[in-house]
Parts: sequence; C-alpha cells; structure tokens
Amino acid sequence: MKKALLFAAGAATVAALALSGCAGGATGDVDAEPAESGEVAWWGYTPDTPVAERYIAEFNKEYPDIQVTYKNFENLDYRNTLTSALESDDGPDVFDMSASQSNTEVWGPYATDLASLAEDTLGSDWESKFSGQYAQQLRMSDGTQVALPLGGMTAGTIWYNKDIFDEAGAEVPTDYDSWVETCDKIAAIGKTCFTVGAGGADTFPSEMYHSIANSVDPDFFLKAAKGEASWDDPQGIEVLQIIADMKEDGIISADALDAPQYPLANEAFMRGEAAMVQMGYWYTQYSGAESCKIAMESAGVANPTCFVQLPMSFPDVAGKGNGSQLFGDVDYGLSIAADSPNIAAAKTFVRWMTMNETGQQNVANAIDLLPGLDGIAPDWSAIGLVDQDAQQAAIEDLIAESAQVTQSRQSETTTDTIAAMVVAIQQVLDPTVNLSIEEIAANQQATSEPYSAE
Repeated sequence: MKKALLFAAGAATVAALALSGCAGGATGDVDAEPAESGEVAWWGYTPDTPVAERYIAEFNKEYPDIQVTYKNFENLDYRNTLTSALESDDGPDVFDMSASQSNTEVWGPYATDLASLAEDTLGSDWESKFSGQYAQQLRMSDGTQVALPLGGMTAGTIWYNKDIFDEAGAEVPTDYDSWVETCDKIAAIGKTCFTVGAGGADTFPSEMYHSIANSVDPDFFLKAAKGEASWDDPQGIEVLQIIADMKEDGIISADALDAPQYPLANEAFMRGEAAMVQMGYWYTQYSGAESCKIAMESAGVANPTCFVQLPMSFPDVAGKGNGSQLFGDVDYGLSIAADSPNIAAAKTFVRWMTMNETGQQNVANAIDLLPGLDGIAPDWSAIGLVDQDAQQAAIEDLIAESAQVTQSRQSETTTDTIAAMVVAIQQVLDPTVNLSIEEIAANQQATSEPYSAE
C-alpha cells in the first residue's frame, strides 16, 4: 500500500557500479524470442500484492504455462535490496524501474535493452504509442531503453474523507484561510485535519513542498531543480515559511515528524482518524469497495466499513491566484534483468503487461496507475466504488486533469536535491532546531545538486 518517490543511491553508488564486474555483465540470452512457457520472478515496490495477483491471473488466462511470482517490498527496502540482489544469483527476472535519473543510471546497467521488443510489438513508431514522455523517462543517458512503461502517475492531490467533512460541517478548502477554518471544525470533532508523515529518510515531504511552491510561483520548483533558480531565493523562503505557518496554525498534524508518510499518514487516514492526506493518483484505488476494505484492515481496522474518499486540489496557500497544479511522470516501468535465466518468458510477461491492450486495460481498471499506452481508460462497468456516483465523476475529472500535466514529478530532480528538501522541511517542523527560515533555505541550497539531462 505505497507509492513513494523512489530514489536509488547517489553518485557514489553509480561510481561503484561502473567498477563492478557484474554491472551490465549479461549472462542471460538477451536475444531470446518471447516464450509461451517458463517462470518469472517479479520484484517491485508497487503495486500492492492483491493488485499484482490480479494482473498475473489475467496474464495466465492467455499464458497459462508461464508461472509468475511477485515479491513486494517497502519503498526503502526495495531501494536497499535490489542492487545486491541483481549482482547475485538470487535476484529477480523482472523488476520495477521508476522514472528518476538516479534509478535508471544505477539499475539500468543490469537491465536488458527493450527497444527491439517494443519495436517488434508496436512498430517503428513504438515510442509514440506511449503517453507523454513515458518511454524517454525510462531510458539511460546512453540511450538504452532499460524499462517499458506500465503506467504514469500524477501527484499534488489531496484526498479527503467525505464522511468526516460531513460530520464536521466542513467545506473543502481552496486557500490558506479556508484550510485553517476547515481544520478548526475537524479538530472540534476530535479528528486530525491534515495528516503528514515527514519523519525518516523517505521522500514524501517533497510532494508537499512542490505543491506549495506551485502556489507561490508555478515555475520555481523546476527552475530551482535545474539550477536556474536557487532554493534560498525569496520563493524558496516563502515555501518554507508557509510550511512553518501550517504547523503553527494547526493544518499540519502535530505528529508529523514521528514517522514517514507510510505508515504514519496512510494509516491515520485509512483508520478514519484524519480528514485529509496528500497522496497521488495511486490512492484512487482505495475508492474501490474491496480495495478500501483491504486498506483499512491493513491499517488495523477490524470489520471495516468503508468511507467515501475523494480527491481535491491542494489549496492555493500562497494566495496569489496560482492554484497548485499537478505534476507527473511515468510512474514506473518493467525491466528485465540481463543475466536472468528466464529472459524469454520475462519478455512475454513484460510485453503483455506494457504493450498489450488487455494487459493495459487491467492497469486502467486497477485505478492505481494511468495506463502507459495511449487510449486506454477505466472500464467503469467492471469497477465497483464505495459511492459510484460521487467518486466516479471525481476520478474522471482527476484523470482529465492528469492528462494535461506539464510539470515533471521526479524525473528532473536529483537525489541530493530531494534529500536536502526533506531535511529542510524536517528542520522547519522541528521545534528543537534553532535556525531561521533563511538559514534553513541556505543550507538546502548548499546541499542540493542541479539536475542535468546530460
């Protein structure tokens, strides 16, 4: 039950990888033709295991003689485990690859180049068959297509518990003042307003920073990420000040530094203890009547009764009329380990999951990813929601808005920059840190590293 920004290790790991005899040292038959029998071990930090099992069950209707086993990891466990596993004989045949430059450069050398598989399946114009820049975002700097897109993701959305709002008599906030008013009403019925998990090393707090930055100046975040602006420019100082104000005024939950977004914020929301949580499109899946129950049970709720969750825009907290637009990338693709003994079967599985209309329809119907292939939409007749009338319309609006996204989410932001951002947010929220907002922003700038497409 997670979908975080997933950054692999930084430059030191890349350097070590380049010196490793295993990096790119393929022993599998990379030229093997897709097979109709065999076995495939798939490792991922997403999707949730029940979703993956549904994908596999549908795949096996067409390929019953390929046995696929899925192993799900927590985000940081995946990051910390994958490289060593790929260097051993115990690694996966297929593995998740997220969009960040750090991941494609660190894990890409272990992967098969999938461009020829895509061309054989979709034709010479195969790249145009995928949405946006999805294929490009899963390519190494040397041009190797190290993964094919399963689906895309947008972030910057807040999900709210309509049942709590109704009980509190609260309105969906649109700006800072209305958010404070909403939180006062929600607090009055003994609920947390906006649950945030900013503790630890996970990168989720950067999503909140990005949303606030878009309200301050829609161009600032990506300019600073690329070194065309500084994180301690007036816009960056304003973002951090707004975060400080949100804590002071009771918007950000008091326990924000106690743990990461997963499990802290996710479980508080799923238990019905918090009215709002910032999560991306992947959270749409918990609008489903069955997925909602599973999520609530995973959060510790016995015999759950699902609540109605709905997406809302991040409020225009800077009050400048900018709103807060969504941002997105390909969420992740599927890679094939170059030294896998099961490359032929793995090619069949990756081809079906990423480039087959039935496979991509299953992705759409799971409503946790925006399908990688163009022209695929959820089949609502096959999807049961908690409140079909209210949620279907809201999700369709979110999908339409997601199709218009122009800002990248993580593919143009380096590991060091995100790490510096998380530290800055934690320092702002920590009452024991004796630094001014300006000093925190200066430290953030000093420890960030601009993104380069080279």
